[in-house]
Amino acid sequence: MNLAGILVLAAVQNYGPFDINGWELRGAVNNEGAYVCSVSIPYNSGIDLAFVRSASTFRIALQNSDWALDEGQRYSLSLRVDNRFSQTVTAHAAGGQTLAIDYDYVPNSQLENALIYGNILHVTAQQADFQFALTNSSRALPGLETCLQQGRRNPFAAGPKQITD
Repeated sequence: MNLAGILVLAAVQNYGPFDINGWELRGAVNNEGAYVCSVSIPYNSGIDLAFVRSASTFRIALQNSDWALDEGQRYSLSLRVDNRFSQTVTAHAAGGQTLAIDYDYVPNSQLENALIYGNILHVTAQQADFQFALTNSSRALPGLETCLQQGRRNPFAAGPKQITD
């Protein structure tokens, strides 16, 4: 299952999808009019992991088609990336099959650096422990910024003229 649903996409994709070493990068305008980008990867467990960014927010999302979550329900979790980052967080069900952990986006935060340079993301819940290899996240996560730059293009500002038919 693809994590495009996490983006709450409008009808048209604006950017991608592009493959970045197994991670799928895409961007679009969501229902609130904000440009949002995500990188996601499926795991053998049936869970997809995604990192979703807008200009001001960062989301870690887990999605599994077998889950039956109550939308809006909150869950206490522990996140850890190797020995680089550890935090207790409150996640919420962003749909029946999607769990989301939301942050205000802070460039070069301890979390972002841990996800880029770390090896394993550990998520500990009440009844389960999950581990996600962060293979090639060092290539995928910077792609979010590139995607967001594409969404910020302004064809009416000064710059090189481009003519389209």
